[in-house]
Amino acid sequence: MNWNLEEFGVASWTTMSLLFNQFVELFVDEEGEEDHKTRLVFASSPQKQTPYMILEGDKVGESSSEAEKIVMNFKLLDLRKEEIIEVTHKTFPKLLYEGSRVIGSSRGWTAFMSKHDGTVYLSNVFNLASCRVISLPSLSDPLRLRSTAIVNVSISTPPDQDDGYVVFVKFLGNSLYYCRPNRVSQWTQMDIEGSHVDLCDAIYSPRNQMLFLVIIGASYLLSFDVNMKRRYTILNLRNLPKIPQSEWELLALCCKSEHMVESSCGKCFIVRRYVETYDNNEIIFKKIKRFMVFMLDKKVKDGEITARYTKDIGDLCIFFGTNETFCVEASKYHGLNPNSIYYIGYGLGVYDIGSGIFHHFPSYMPLNSPLFLLPILSNPRV
Repeated sequence: MNWNLEEFGVASWTTMSLLFNQFVELFVDEEGEEDHKTRLVFASSPQKQTPYMILEGDKVGESSSEAEKIVMNFKLLDLRKEEIIEVTHKTFPKLLYEGSRVIGSSRGWTAFMSKHDGTVYLSNVFNLASCRVISLPSLSDPLRLRSTAIVNVSISTPPDQDDGYVVFVKFLGNSLYYCRPNRVSQWTQMDIEGSHVDLCDAIYSPRNQMLFLVIIGASYLLSFDVNMKRRYTILNLRNLPKIPQSEWELLALCCKSEHMVESSCGKCFIVRRYVETYDNNEIIFKKIKRFMVFMLDKKVKDGEITARYTKDIGDLCIFFGTNETFCVEASKYHGLNPNSIYYIGYGLGVYDIGSGIFHHFPSYMPLNSPLFLLPILSNPRV
């Protein structure tokens, strides 16, 4: 059975995939395949840590030692080398495979929702060092919510690092749910006012200890503090790039969206994505036209905050999908491109922020879901 993440209810209107961070031991297949692909198996003593993207997965059997788990094989994409590799005989919780759908990821943890009763699960199943499944309460009115698209999931801190963590689920529309699993055993619904919040994603900022939404059009930031008290802050985008008027006119025809991302050192950015629509033999296609990155000031003044256009984010690279957008230091993963955006959805590739040049990954790759997982690293050696 081929593991297509659309079976878990992930939105089918865009091409999707998972970033799979694993501790692995590499070796070359002695039979020497013609395409020179490298096979990859899990090591009992992890030696290397590196981010990967899941292309597809197949169930190959039942676990002989654990009744509640199955055995799967995966095909992965090494983002550094752009090579397809294979993972064999990876145990996977049966509950998450057969009875749930993927609804998002944040801080190295994947969120699943039960197809049956709306129970939410958090798991670090895509990390070899450990595998935990945390059961959260069922969302209210699960029958309705199970059929409603979810924009993204955000977690305040990794559950294995802070007992006081908070989980946020942003649905398509104006509904935001949050839960404090170790304090209150239920979800609380927050209705967000306004007509421009349907597709807005939510991101928790550890630096500010607040949840943020960038309202479509980047007109203002909506934030919630630890007590879920909301505040609107006017957002001013400054130092727009100097490009020809004709280019601005083309961008005006694109669909645009803004997303916030925070680095581990506390720098915050607003990423604007432009998606163009074109007709090819009466078939409608969409692809990313360009990105713009704005660095957010640290201070709010008179209810306003400024974000300035930049072509240089240094050693950072941003991972952009339907997950909570995040960034890592490229120097920790030899082969990743600094000052770049790795993106999935309306295409797959790397965007160089400095030059504005796209590098597209091969289109033949069998993608299912544009969902990245933040690598969980400790003294990485690559």
